[in-house]
Amino acid sequence: MTKYFKTVLLPVVLIFSIASCSKTKTYADYLKEERENISKYINANNIAVQNFMPKDGEEWKTEDGRDIYYQSTLSGIYYHQIEKGTGSDAPALGYTVTVRYTGRNFSGIEIYNCTPKVTPDPESFEISASPAGKKFGTGFQEAVKYMRAGGHCKVILPFNAGNAPESTYYTPMLYEIWLIRVE
Repeated sequence: MTKYFKTVLLPVVLIFSIASCSKTKTYADYLKEERENISKYINANNIAVQNFMPKDGEEWKTEDGRDIYYQSTLSGIYYHQIEKGTGSDAPALGYTVTVRYTGRNFSGIEIYNCTPKVTPDPESFEISASPAGKKFGTGFQEAVKYMRAGGHCKVILPFNAGNAPESTYYTPMLYEIWLIRVE
């Protein structure tokens, strides 16, 4: 029996043991993969990243014409202002904002679209300190807080900052946001 166990059963048990090990990714694996994908996207699109926003009135482009994205240390989002907007108030906690937006994954597939071509009504939400159960995650809200009414931006949102808090999608997103109104 011992010889049978060593030659037949032990290899079978080992094969089943190895095969039954979970091949699912850990959260750390998803974070590493996301950092790599964001880095590849930034390099492929010739984006300049800095840890401070251009001064008021300065262009959000480098001297050689590359888009400047501000990387927030708060959430890790990458924010690029296309148009500042003319509104005087920056949205803050408790303000209600009305936005239009598109959201794409890094493959360019559109996931979300709230533009006039798709829906007649823009979406409104309250800026919240705890977006639990809300449609818009902390990173999306942070990007909107940098804007003024009439503003337009592009944002790279890491999955843990961009998606709604209950989301289990480990996909960074590319958003284009238009801030229609601040109340």
